[in-house]
Formats: sequence, C-alpha cells, structure tokens
Amino acid sequence: MSDTSQTRAGGRIVRPYTMTGGRSGVGLPPIALESLVAVTPAGMRMRGRFRWESAQIITHSRKETAIVELAARLEVPVGVVRVLATDLRDQGAVSIVEPPREAVTDTEDSDYAELLHKVLDGIKAL
Repeated sequence: MSDTSQTRAGGRIVRPYTMTGGRSGVGLPPIALESLVAVTPAGMRMRGRFRWESAQIITHSRKETAIVELAARLEVPVGVVRVLATDLRDQGAVSIVEPPREAVTDTEDSDYAELLHKVLDGIKAL
C-alpha cells in the first residue's frame, strides 16, 4: 500500500470528487499549472469560514504560489486545486494570475516540435 495522505495513520480518507463537491472543472476556463494564486485581503479576513483544502490554499497562498505547487503541498490532484482555487477566486478570497500567453503560429508549432525532437534525440544519445 502506498504512503499517501489518504492512507497514512490518522489521515483522512477523502476522494478527490468529494473535495470538489463532485465537480471536475469541466466547463471552467482552463487554469495553467504555473498560474499563481495569492490570497486577497478579503480572503485573509474570511479565512476562518473555509475548511480543509480550501483553508490550506489560503494558508499557502500568503505569497504567490503556483497551482502545481499547491497541489504538491496539499497532496491532492491538480484538478482539485484548480476547482477549489476557482471557487475561492469567485468568492474574492484569492486572485489567480495566469502566465502571459503569446500568440503561437503554425510555423512556431513546427519549430517547437522540431526542438522537442532534437531534445529527445539528445536524451537518447546519452
């Protein structure tokens, strides 16, 4: 049996869909893994009304923290953090700053693919 927060002695056994009220994030705007979450002043004032993972997101977001880092710290799937962070943002408790998105053209896509092939070839050569 793996040693996770759900199976450790004294840990809660909670399914991810329970943490999000059954929501998977489908239909929500996508949030990048590197998006930064930061608690707002209003979030600090109302932090006592949040429970479990939502409260932990508030605690860990006193400094801007990436979605993926929050998932690692809370030991929950990234999708759960995305849904909960979106809920917190909708309530004004956190802000979510997306990374800048540059326009990607078809030629840039092929350049990326070519670069990835070169990296893969380099790894294989090791």
